[in-house]
Amino acid sequence: MEHLDATPCELDALIFDFDGLIIDSERVEADCIIEIVRGWGHTLSYEDFGHLFGSVDADEQWEDLLGTACGRSVAEFEARLRVMVSSIKDELPLLPGVRELLDLAGHRGLRVGLGTGNTFATLERRLGRHGVFDRFDAVVTRVEVTRGKPAPDIYLEVARRLEVRPDACLVLEDSAIGCEAALAAGMRVIACPSVVTAHCDFPPGIRRVRSLHDIAL
Repeated sequence: MEHLDATPCELDALIFDFDGLIIDSERVEADCIIEIVRGWGHTLSYEDFGHLFGSVDADEQWEDLLGTACGRSVAEFEARLRVMVSSIKDELPLLPGVRELLDLAGHRGLRVGLGTGNTFATLERRLGRHGVFDRFDAVVTRVEVTRGKPAPDIYLEVARRLEVRPDACLVLEDSAIGCEAALAAGMRVIACPSVVTAHCDFPPGIRRVRSLHDIAL
């Protein structure tokens, strides 16, 4: 197993994405997408839509995909999906390495942030049940900024609230879109892809790990 040193230069803050990185919610959602489309008599795979994960601002791309694949609308699709996934996601455990990285960040005296397209109430509920919600010094959601990922707005706002320079932040992401956002913010980034995004084309030079356990602070 490759053990990466994430601190070749000054590091003041560790910033997490949420879905697919802290909990395995992207796999759950992707499997439900495949099931819904199968029920409509069509077939999709992770490779067909994994590149759209990481942003909540991809409705146009989803509309094109669903229209082409099965002649359905995003509104119809989302109504089915919400019913299927919410309760399942609420019961998911933390992914391996999350708690350990939070402990290491605390030991190192690093500020800890979270930047995500999810909602504050959902984060509070899903992280709160694991007792880690209060370990984030700043939480920024999509509704609090002008543009979502791959724009840098979310991560720049996390850095502002943490009172650290962007170039002193390390972002942990599972999606190519999220990595683009972190790079656009002038931050370092390490990708830990989920099974849904593992096939995607990540920005050149991005470090990739198989597990958060592979990151040393």
